[in-house]
Amino acid sequence: MTPLLRRLLAVYAILAVGVFAFPAGLVSWLDDHNRSGWLTAPLALMRGVDAASAGVGVKPVGQRLRKAFARAIGEVE
Repeated sequence: MTPLLRRLLAVYAILAVGVFAFPAGLVSWLDDHNRSGWLTAPLALMRGVDAASAGVGVKPVGQRLRKAFARAIGEVE
């Protein structure tokens, strides 16, 4: 495996973990940008990921991390 391929796999693995750990943010973003209806399929997929994330117990951890990050940067939810 070439070093470039390893780096690409690492980037996509990190993105996949982020999507699974913080799906609510992506669902919200997709919902906000779905005025034309082109994002209906990805939105449905991400709602499923959000439900799976909540089902296995990852969602509460992501919510705590998101709140801690918001406090760290001085943003009030």
